Amino acid sequence: MKFTLNRPIPYTVSWSHTLTIGAILGVGLSVVLVFLQPFDTAQFKTDYKMLRLWGYGLCCVLPVLLLHPLENALYARQNEKWYVLNELGYVIVSLLLIFSTCYFYNTYVVNNQLSFSISGWQYFMLNYGLPFMPILGPIWLYFRNRFGKIQLPQKVLQEEKQVSIQGDNKSESLVLTTSQFVYAQAQQNYVTVYYMKGDELQQQMIRSTLSNLQKQLPDAWQVHRSYLVNLSYMRAISGNSRKRSMQLRIVPEVIPVSQKYYEALQRRDAISSQNVQ
Repeated sequence: MKFTLNRPIPYTVSWSHTLTIGAILGVGLSVVLVFLQPFDTAQFKTDYKMLRLWGYGLCCVLPVLLLHPLENALYARQNEKWYVLNELGYVIVSLLLIFSTCYFYNTYVVNNQLSFSISGWQYFMLNYGLPFMPILGPIWLYFRNRFGKIQLPQKVLQEEKQVSIQGDNKSESLVLTTSQFVYAQAQQNYVTVYYMKGDELQQQMIRSTLSNLQKQLPDAWQVHRSYLVNLSYMRAISGNSRKRSMQLRIVPEVIPVSQKYYEALQRRDAISSQNVQ
């Protein structure tokens, strides 16, 4: 399966988890500065040196908390979906804000200077911020995925709409309603679309990617790297920590499910059971 920036991924909606991630980044940055002493910090002399170096950790926590309401607003606007493109953009913007905060902290607190200059900021970002980005970025992405969750809607019956699924080849097209779509399976550069026509399950193969298909079917969910499903047809989920799957009505095939979507489906079923009671 090809890498795509439009694939939905887990999102860290919780304030407590966001604070935890920011604290992990802050402690990591401070540990590097205090114990590894890069950038000739061993030669740096000032009162309360260790305390001031540990203070760089707050430069990670504060921007993370500041940006969290904005990312939550974007997440809500996208119907509680978060994409790879969102995550990369968020991390890049956050790192720029973190190291800009570090620059002001370094200028006004560590070095006791009262002047600010664009050239000084640029020098700091290029020589001090940029080298840390390849280190903090992957760590940040890991913990956001670790604490993140997939949020599935309780009501999956959407307003009936007619959609035209277009493949990469202009001659490949399939017109159906949103309720007719059952699931799709990706195989290399092709996607097989399964849909209902009358009382029978039909299929059509088109040259496309699963992410392109999802753009045309925004109410469908990619529960696995190779499968896109209409949750209205879900009958049951089963599995354990090693192997997870779901069964759809009318479909004999068992659909594999990724761990994050398995957890999301379990939460969704638990909430549904509580509402019934």
